[in-house]
Amino acid sequence: MVAVQIQVGDLVQASGHAGPWLVVEVSKGMASLQHPDGHRLSVRTTTLSVVRKASRQEGEADSSGTAGDESSGDAPTLFD
Repeated sequence: MVAVQIQVGDLVQASGHAGPWLVVEVSKGMASLQHPDGHRLSVRTTTLSVVRKASRQEGEADSSGTAGDESSGDAPTLFD
């Protein structure tokens, strides 16, 4: 029962590892992490605590409803 959903772009602290780490991929309960010095690590998402969530304002506005029709030309959606 994870209280916070781990997402790509989040900065996290991995249990037993110096951090923070950047989440580069999440799949089937595992997260691939990258340390600022270039090291990589793969751990269960249940062992992570979020230090800072990735900013997702564009994607959130996309799913909030139809009011975004006026501004849809301003926000790119290719990488969402």
